[in-house]
Amino acid sequence: MGAAFTAWLALLAAGCIATTPPVTPPYDLLIINGRIVDGTGAPWFRADVAVRGDTIVAVGDLTGARAKITIDAGDRVVAPGFIDLLGWSHNAVLIDPLLEGKVRQGVTTEATGEGLSPGPINDRMAAERPAGQASQTADWRTLGEFMRVVESRRPAINFAFFVGASNPRSMVLGEVDRDPTEEEMAEMERIVEQAMREGAIGLSTSLIYVPAVFSKTEEIVRLARVAARHGGVYFSHIRNENDQIDEALEEAFTIGREAPIPVNIWHLKVGGENNWGRMPAIIAKIEVERAKGLDVAANVYPYAASSTGLTALAPTWALEGGYGALLERLRDPAQRARIAAEMEESAFYGRVGGATGVLVTRIPNRDLAHLERKRLTGIAEELGVGPIEAVLRLYEASPWSPSAIYFSMHEDDVQTALRTPWVSVGADSGAVVGELRKAGAHPRAYGTFPRVVGHYVRNTRLFSLEEAVRKITSQAASRINLLDRGIVRSGMKADLVVFDPDTIRDVSTYEDPHHFSEGISEVIVNGVPVLRNGTMTGKLPGRVLRRAASGQREVTR
Repeated sequence: MGAAFTAWLALLAAGCIATTPPVTPPYDLLIINGRIVDGTGAPWFRADVAVRGDTIVAVGDLTGARAKITIDAGDRVVAPGFIDLLGWSHNAVLIDPLLEGKVRQGVTTEATGEGLSPGPINDRMAAERPAGQASQTADWRTLGEFMRVVESRRPAINFAFFVGASNPRSMVLGEVDRDPTEEEMAEMERIVEQAMREGAIGLSTSLIYVPAVFSKTEEIVRLARVAARHGGVYFSHIRNENDQIDEALEEAFTIGREAPIPVNIWHLKVGGENNWGRMPAIIAKIEVERAKGLDVAANVYPYAASSTGLTALAPTWALEGGYGALLERLRDPAQRARIAAEMEESAFYGRVGGATGVLVTRIPNRDLAHLERKRLTGIAEELGVGPIEAVLRLYEASPWSPSAIYFSMHEDDVQTALRTPWVSVGADSGAVVGELRKAGAHPRAYGTFPRVVGHYVRNTRLFSLEEAVRKITSQAASRINLLDRGIVRSGMKADLVVFDPDTIRDVSTYEDPHHFSEGISEVIVNGVPVLRNGTMTGKLPGRVLRRAASGQREVTR
């Protein structure tokens, strides 16, 4: 060591030499010149947003601040990432973890698992998974194991999972119409208990589909009590959304009271021309229960047409035992004739306006791909048969149910529900990826959230921009207990969206669905840009959001 250096150290120790103050480490991400719509419903304000790691650390005037990545919002809106309260991307993520259709809508978190969740499953259920739904065989059995599969795919967005009530019923009873014994019920409760301990956010039901359609209210109450003990929530596709919607809502209220557990009604709607105009009465009915103290709310998708399997047209008894059992019944001339007759008389078929109200989107038989994206009337004409016979032939030619869009709602009812303060949004669709982009799809798969923030704010003036953002951010987060997301605020997770309120719009249509939405330039998930300047970055920072035992949120990194 030289003498000069030794002398310098001595002077430094004596305090004779001033040291340079430590430089504050730069932020990882900085968004400047933005109009902040913070997700609370409060008026927008001008501010910058700073991110360190996966967390927002400052919101305000950050002039002169430095960051590894700086995004100039250019007076565009900066909002929390949008939260989809009903997605189906748990299959898509196994094929393409980028999930571009969701990212370009501004979705940063998706809750999924309507009634029948991807886990838990048994060997029979694994073997019966439609081969076209995923890129791998179902080598998981519990919901926790499936969560780890999703984590291994490193998705672009976050996922939160419900445990479906249909899973324990199918595992223990199969697809049959009978009540569980006490021993079977105890096993079903144990299955839900395990899923909740593994991090499920709550229990879900889809009560118009097999096997859930066979379950009684008390069965669901008992499973909901298990979820409630873990601080979970109860989301339901209720038993009827048409002529018997009042009774179906009463069942949901009963479950909420007797569990007790917070209740959310998925895709609230009133279907059928004879029910059009009833939405104000339905909203009033729910508000009566809210006034009594029941924690009940709802979500919708912003379209006047639904989408589900073509088997929605078949009588329930014909579906007992699953799709394979339906095909067996169709081989029996007597049962086939009975199925056709009941479909012809079906109230459901009447509610969608008959064959003209059904648009077939996807047929899992590529030899019939030329019939996709056509109305049932056109398919029947092309096949040279009546509409009901055409449906039966589509069943017979398919290894699992074809999909269809049903035009059964009225736009006024959709708007009435959407503008209700306690109603949030769920797309009821996963990202469309891979080979599925060759078939038809509902436009909600691409346009749900830009339609809310664009069309219903700018074109119809249904509500303010701030209210629209609140519905799809903080309000949605509160319904599934995401306590650290949904608001642009220091200490919250850095899920953020930058968009132009004048140009954000949904482009997808019923007849021509495969178009990404426009107007969103940046999407940030856990502090990492997955969309920059309108271009996908290829980054995969998404996480599985698990429910901690305390009822708070924890994440897997």
